Amino acid sequence: MVQLEILGVGIAAVDDLLYIERYPEPNVKVPVMARARHGGGLVCTAMAAAASLGAKVAYVARFGQDDLSHYITGIMQAQGVVMDHLIADPTGQPYHSIIAIDQTTGGRNVYYDCTHYHQVRAEDLDAGLIQSAKVFFLDYLSKPIPLDLARKVKSLGVPIVADIEGRTEDVHELLALVDYLVVSDEFAQWSTGLSDLGAACAKLAQVQRRATVVTAGATGCYYTTGPNVPVTLLPAFTVKTTDTNGCGDTFHGTFAVAIARDWPLVQALLLASACGALKASGPGGWKSIPSWPQAREFLAQRQTAHPEIAAVLARMAG
Repeated sequence: MVQLEILGVGIAAVDDLLYIERYPEPNVKVPVMARARHGGGLVCTAMAAAASLGAKVAYVARFGQDDLSHYITGIMQAQGVVMDHLIADPTGQPYHSIIAIDQTTGGRNVYYDCTHYHQVRAEDLDAGLIQSAKVFFLDYLSKPIPLDLARKVKSLGVPIVADIEGRTEDVHELLALVDYLVVSDEFAQWSTGLSDLGAACAKLAQVQRRATVVTAGATGCYYTTGPNVPVTLLPAFTVKTTDTNGCGDTFHGTFAVAIARDWPLVQALLLASACGALKASGPGGWKSIPSWPQAREFLAQRQTAHPEIAAVLARMAG
């Protein structure tokens, strides 16, 4: 079986974007300035970002023959993601999201329908496919929680990188199975009950894993490698924000590429931060996901921002 850098299993979404001047108060009528359809979803966008960097990536989902499934399959293939392992499910579909983009602030609100999304089960993936990947990437947004799938991957010795957003009591069982946990500030605060993000990162890291990362938007990200290792803040790169939709998923996918290539944690986070910033400063959609040369140029222009950037650039040139 072909060696993969990343095997991704999780949410795909068809995003219908509505661009408005400013997000309104309730009970008003607001003109739509522009609209567009793009691919989205946590793992789906992360895998698109990884493929854009030249990584060997495959994505697995339960799809049918509907328009939404065909749309996602087509754009993922165009992005360079291997789609040979899709599971035929006559009633399976991606999420369908309506996203209102505030063009004044770059913020967005997402309204999604997951009625026909069917989660990939542990028995859907054979051991050979899982073990063909250097890294397994999964997400969790809403039930059912993929505990059996995570346990299977863990038992096969493949490191798990995860983007966890689902706020359910059993989520802590899933967190304990993750090798590289990258979560948002909102999830970290909810899951730990702590408002201080450094303290929340430290608490999440009490479960022994290779790395715990808490992203905090324009502030940057907090990270640590273990329960007895101090938490460090890596400041975000400063850019003019145009559209924040998908920049977190781009961060995740880029991070997974660096981990699959055995990069040190700080260097992986710098690359992920650069790609997330580039995505946030672009016009929206997957066209704003950066390529390897674009990420290299971005970091080359900011070599004084962090002492490890020179080492990142050396790796990128290799």
